[in-house]
Amino acid sequence: MKQEILPYPCNCGGMLKKSYTPVEFFGIDFGMRECEVCSKCGSEYLSDTVLDEIEQEVKKKKLFGLEKRAQITKSGNSLVVRIPPEIANFTGAKYKDLIRIYPSGKKKIEIELGT
Repeated sequence: MKQEILPYPCNCGGMLKKSYTPVEFFGIDFGMRECEVCSKCGSEYLSDTVLDEIEQEVKKKKLFGLEKRAQITKSGNSLVVRIPPEIANFTGAKYKDLIRIYPSGKKKIEIELGT
């Protein structure tokens, strides 16, 4: 299968070629989508049409606007993060549910429900 090289370069100076990339939003798979990939830096670019399609699917699944800012508070010696109701409803998190919490980087904490 011959890949089409595009007549315009990436910002890094590399050549762009048409390809496909998996698209995921909040852990939900939106399938393989057409994109342009740089042969030098590996950046992937989605067209406005593809981005509009994904945005419509995200809105249809009511995922749009789920990312929230929260503040860390304190309770005794522990730090507390309040989970906004929109995220609790989306994930099905309930009061007193068991979770698994762990650092996945210096500036990233992950929470898994029901473990």
